[in-house]
Amino acid sequence: MLLTAGLGLAAQARPAVSVPIECRQQHQEWQNCRYESDQPGSSWQLAFEDHVVRFNHDGSGHMKMQLNDNGDWTGVQARWIAERTLCWNDVCARGEIPLD
Repeated sequence: MLLTAGLGLAAQARPAVSVPIECRQQHQEWQNCRYESDQPGSSWQLAFEDHVVRFNHDGSGHMKMQLNDNGDWTGVQARWIAERTLCWNDVCARGEIPLD
């Protein structure tokens, strides 16, 4: 968290990388979302309009996903299903996805 100068109010830090893409979950319609990361390829999130899905990759091939703030982290495998469309279980993203 950052403190706003002179106001003493906490504000969320902006991610180093923030890219507009399209996302969907459970084969629903595609919607606008954002790929956000301070460590692309290691730790990132997909920011939907009403929730955030977080990912963590430990560098050894093990990847985890958290569907909500208080949810458990579950193991996932990434798979390409079409040109520029990457899925992790039932969460998919398409567009210019920064992978590293």
